[in-house]
Amino acid sequence: MTLLTQLDRKAARDSHGDFAERLGRLFDLSDAISLDGANQYRPKGPFEARPDATERLQADLLKTRDTLLAHLSRSFAGEKAASVIPLPPLKDDAQTDKRPTFGAYERFYQAHQRQMIAGLSNLRQRSRRILIGHSQAMARLAELDAVFEQSLSGYVRHCFGALPGFLEKRYRTLWDTRDPFHTVEDWLAPQGWLSQFRRELQLLLLAELDARQEPILGLLDALVADATGNQSTHNEVSKTV
Repeated sequence: MTLLTQLDRKAARDSHGDFAERLGRLFDLSDAISLDGANQYRPKGPFEARPDATERLQADLLKTRDTLLAHLSRSFAGEKAASVIPLPPLKDDAQTDKRPTFGAYERFYQAHQRQMIAGLSNLRQRSRRILIGHSQAMARLAELDAVFEQSLSGYVRHCFGALPGFLEKRYRTLWDTRDPFHTVEDWLAPQGWLSQFRRELQLLLLAELDARQEPILGLLDALVADATGNQSTHNEVSKTV
């Protein structure tokens, strides 16, 4: 939200005053029934609180995040490889008075979104499996998390799916406010409009990655608290990853 506000104040709305009320609107009747069932769930085990459970989950999270960050870095570095999503190149016949089409950047962003979804969805499932075998409380949390992931999937898809549209508006704004005396080569100079857009594009992808990993950080935080009996260490864990 902070990044969106910095890029375009009109793109970000004020947060709803009552979080619980807003969250409740996202659940229909079938979702509410599933959530009630998860609240009533009493797993019987057997449970084995493995001492390395938190380390395993955190290592898995770090590995997944590092892999996704590496994919992003290689894309923006212009690396050419079969496993790399290529950053849209500036065409040789680009003209200073004609704005390049945005479509290639939209496809680029969506491809990275799909990569994030695949990596983090699998990680979230693996995280729940660790919790299920740890303790009754963690098994119940895993059940609740599964319901939340399923029930909120449409809302999450809608929210993140709107980002390419926001980027297109930003793309047009930067084009309209560019220096008209810049050449096509100047566009990709440090102060060029297209160079700035690409930096903002990368920042937004990094921010989306942080947002998408929050549910997994919450599971890790809960596991740490359950294993140690201490208060939440979410902030410390967040700094680590």
